[in-house]
Amino acid sequence: MDWRLKALAFRALELPGGTRAHYFLQRHVTRNWPRKNVTLDALAGIARRVVADYSAVLGSAPTSAMEIGAGRDLAVPLALRALGVRKVIACDVERLAKLDLIQHAAARLGGRIDSWDALAEYGIEYRAPYHVIDDGTQVDCSCSNEVLEHVPADQLAALLKGLRSVTNGITTHSIDYSDHYARSDKSISRLNFLRYSDKEWCPFNSGKQYVNRLRHSDYVRMFREAGFTILEESSVAGEPPPDLEIAEQFRRYDPSDLFAIKGRIVAA
Repeated sequence: MDWRLKALAFRALELPGGTRAHYFLQRHVTRNWPRKNVTLDALAGIARRVVADYSAVLGSAPTSAMEIGAGRDLAVPLALRALGVRKVIACDVERLAKLDLIQHAAARLGGRIDSWDALAEYGIEYRAPYHVIDDGTQVDCSCSNEVLEHVPADQLAALLKGLRSVTNGITTHSIDYSDHYARSDKSISRLNFLRYSDKEWCPFNSGKQYVNRLRHSDYVRMFREAGFTILEESSVAGEPPPDLEIAEQFRRYDPSDLFAIKGRIVAA
């Protein structure tokens, strides 16, 4: 689908009833839900990396963790529990999780979940809607997977400060810096959105497909400003097309930073 048409469709989904319609389309038209086994296995790999990051720094496995943006099936929290993390807090700013999708993911990743009470008894606390703040919650480890790029910059600063207050050990994050419309429209590059100023990009940046377009160096700076010490940070640069004319607001970045399409940050 042409990315502009997709952006228009996402705008339509912001109308009343759009959230329900969006889920219906994802489940019955694009069939993104329930997730395929290969996707669930990949998310189990994300959970293993979270535990490995913690072990590399602290020398042991975490006993508690919080995932930001846990999604509809809580796949990463389920995988963390299967790896022996005794208590996992799964967070979202709106209530997205569906019990049948959790059951589907659990059948692949471990655990027998037949009710919300059973989920809690298994060791997963689902908090939604929830914003991470200094509310007395404490975990060994906090994490997210391709979530932070969807958070507006001002809200991201508050989120990182909240994570600093609740995290005793490390926080570890995978971030997608690319133009998400390129996932379904192969005619554009993963760096296409760098052509546009904020004003020009605004009509395409709906709440259902919002990306903040921050670059890797912006995240590193914001983690530090929130009080974290960066333990590890890396990014992978994409190949910009020869006709890519960069919007003026992005011209201050070094090419390796500007053209990054994914990255990782581990901090304490």
